Amino acid sequence: MGNTKAEVEAILRSLPARLRPDRVEGYRGTFHFDVKGAAKPHWTVDIEDSACTVQEGFLGTPTCAVTMDEETFLKIETGAQNPIMAFVKGRIKVTNVGQMRRYDRAFHRFHDVSEADEGTASDGASDGERH
Repeated sequence: MGNTKAEVEAILRSLPARLRPDRVEGYRGTFHFDVKGAAKPHWTVDIEDSACTVQEGFLGTPTCAVTMDEETFLKIETGAQNPIMAFVKGRIKVTNVGQMRRYDRAFHRFHDVSEADEGTASDGASDGERH
């Protein structure tokens, strides 16, 4: 996947199809994504009633605001960057870590949907040991 500005939008718009409804049953969260440098940098992702909607712009009051640059966003979504390491290094800023963890578990991975349901913890390997 080439790192084009249009990919941020395509990746975010793929979220409803990647949602794992069983993991968000009874959950409600609103996420504002500020992807610095993207052609369309501001996005709202709502999870409610085991469904997900994605809209351009900041809409409503977020339960978590997420800020990162376009390069970091694309690397995380394509599997080239470990999101935890990006957070630790300050490349991602979130206003509510608990909400972000819930968000992370709610979706199949963009870069590897086919392995999303396999037991990633079954052999004890961390993200950094896989690939």
